[in-house]
Amino acid sequence: MRATSISTSVEFGLRFVGIWPGLPYGTVIWLSYMTCLVLALYFQYVYIFDRFDVKNISDLIDALSIILSVSLCGLKLIFLWSNRRIFYDILLTMEEHWNNVDIYDKSVSYIMSGNADLSRRCSNVFISITAAATIYYCMTTLVRRETEFNEKLNISSKVLPIKMEFPFEVDASPLFELLALVQVFYAVSVACLITMINCLLITLVLHVSGQIDILRRELLTICDDETSQRFSIVASIRLLISRHQGIITLSDNIEELYSEIALMQFLSNTVAMCCIGFTFIGSLRKDGASVLMLKTAMYYVNVTLEAFIFCFAGEYLSAKSKSIGDAVYEALWYNMPPAECRILLFVILRSQKRLTITAGKIMDLSLKDFTSFVGLFRLGDESIRFVHVGAARDVLAEISYYLCQAHPS
Repeated sequence: MRATSISTSVEFGLRFVGIWPGLPYGTVIWLSYMTCLVLALYFQYVYIFDRFDVKNISDLIDALSIILSVSLCGLKLIFLWSNRRIFYDILLTMEEHWNNVDIYDKSVSYIMSGNADLSRRCSNVFISITAAATIYYCMTTLVRRETEFNEKLNISSKVLPIKMEFPFEVDASPLFELLALVQVFYAVSVACLITMINCLLITLVLHVSGQIDILRRELLTICDDETSQRFSIVASIRLLISRHQGIITLSDNIEELYSEIALMQFLSNTVAMCCIGFTFIGSLRKDGASVLMLKTAMYYVNVTLEAFIFCFAGEYLSAKSKSIGDAVYEALWYNMPPAECRILLFVILRSQKRLTITAGKIMDLSLKDFTSFVGLFRLGDESIRFVHVGAARDVLAEISYYLCQAHPS
């Protein structure tokens, strides 16, 4: 097994966009990919502005939801690139943890290897599901052979998987197939990169949780030997406090790396869910409504899963951080002299300030916030209503409160 928590698929994605540390010509690779991404976004926005029509509003909303996802991917890559120094420090800390595994017994190696194996499996499964869902999303348009009929000339024009407006005709046979293939690769790469960034968060949180489990194990066994000397106990406590501070620093770096990304994720998902609901309702009266609803439902599940990953990671990290204080309390502290017992009180007090991931320093990510974010499809008598449970209202209220606190005037 590779002595790292980063899976091969996540590392490949980071190398693909030039963010992996030590990569030759990483800046050139990142600029090249971002240039291609901006160029593709330009053609997508041109389609929106040129084809804007109330009669085809459902198709435009469908195209807008894809544009929001691509724009979100570009913003995430920009924030990762701007915070790459923090990302490099996180990777160096993780590498240091893996290099020190041989100092401890086999149980520590089992804890780190188990979390690393879990993160690799989650990354591979999520990326594979995303790639398959994106390919299906693109192929439904090609398989159904949707056409736009010109009533005067009675000529059908082929439809590309991703709605773009090019300055040239794309109906010619070789060019259309080539553009369709490029668009499928473009859509799959963007979707996998978004999932890769989410899987990277899972990997980092699982690594931190593994270090917390190791620290809890050491705290529980620090005083189990009654014949231990006072000096060795004090030295062990100092070492554990230093490791606890290292965990806090690592968690703060992860929170700083993903804080703005999480805020963009929730704001974008709020708008995307509204677009999905409108597209779902607009597809009821169209031919092939079942295929369109299935495609929309898969996209809705993907958007909801992204929000769940961020909230679950924040909840899991918070629960793990609070368990440090429980481990100190459950230790055999009564075998220690009173002076050393008082030192452990500071560890309990520090662990009460839980580690978490915030969305733009505005709100903590937790499962409670996720339940207030998700949308529900409710069936009515004659129509389907899309109900969004106050996510935009809550986020705007938090932003307003934060601004009022920062600028009372």
